[in-house]
Amino acid sequence: MMKSRVIGATILLILLVGSLLISNVLFAIVIMVGAVLGYRELINIKFGNRENEFEIVRFVGYVSLFLVVLNNIFYNVSDRILYVIPILGLTIPIVFYNDSKRYNINDALFIYGVVMFIGVSFNNIIYMNNVDVYKCILIFIIAFITDTYAYIGGMLIGKHKLTSISPKKTIEGTVVGTIMGTVVGSIYYYTFIGGLDIPMIIFMCLFLTILSEIGDLVFSSIKRYFNVKDYSNLIPGHGGILDRFDSVIFVSLGLVIMLYFI
Repeated sequence: MMKSRVIGATILLILLVGSLLISNVLFAIVIMVGAVLGYRELINIKFGNRENEFEIVRFVGYVSLFLVVLNNIFYNVSDRILYVIPILGLTIPIVFYNDSKRYNINDALFIYGVVMFIGVSFNNIIYMNNVDVYKCILIFIIAFITDTYAYIGGMLIGKHKLTSISPKKTIEGTVVGTIMGTVVGSIYYYTFIGGLDIPMIIFMCLFLTILSEIGDLVFSSIKRYFNVKDYSNLIPGHGGILDRFDSVIFVSLGLVIMLYFI
């Protein structure tokens, strides 16, 4: 398990770091692919094979996802249009299917929520890279370091369960992950970004590290709700894209908040 986990993390890091170093466009494409896979994972755990029946809805979902993820990167579309297109495109088909067992308002709102949740989150990762590549790298450093050391700490000294949402997570592992994420993130920020006092850097990285842990739990809660172990088996030792990007998503969103106020 540990070996496959390391292999999976290494492959993902090579893709992310490699694309970052080559060009912003390539990185955007890699993240877009990740967004599509993450979208598919959430749709699959909700609908399973039934999703194949939604020909019109599938088309609208993918078009809306592309619009949201790549907006303000390769083009600038009014935010109002980004909301209106999926609202109309996902609710109008209810009339044509005319069968609540095939497609209903709950289905439409779920897909709309997934499009916006995944779309905005992955768009934000691309946006952060365009603003400052070093701050974008900070997102992955904090998320991956926190997750890795929480896992190691839990294996080595974990004794007390953290929450029923994720039974394998321990208080000890969470503390280790939080400390290491904060320390490594602070050192990186001070060395490569700077511009802030050390106490503020530490506070920011601590805040992001805690969000990393919360993001992991939020996506674990979603899996428990749908009674699945992993979102998919795409990444060896990790599961699906969302099993690996759960923390990344919340750290990226948290960084936007921090940068707005500091």
